[in-house]
Amino acid sequence: MNIKSRRYAEDQGPPDAACGCMVCRRYSRAYLRHLMHSGEALSGTLNSIHNLAFYLGIMERVRASLAAAAEATA
Repeated sequence: MNIKSRRYAEDQGPPDAACGCMVCRRYSRAYLRHLMHSGEALSGTLNSIHNLAFYLGIMERVRASLAAAAEATA
């Protein structure tokens, strides 16, 4: 998602509806776009928090999948 896109200027939805991180629970796409266009440092911080939560979620699912596969072969 390119948060700088004009289509998010009025979008009050969360950055990722499937994500439960604090950024997606508290902030809208429009607000994050505003921060980005204003050059606010908070923009980078919030984007980093969301991105880290996203990658941690992926790793959690990978670990669970590997554990399930290990149990299936044991």
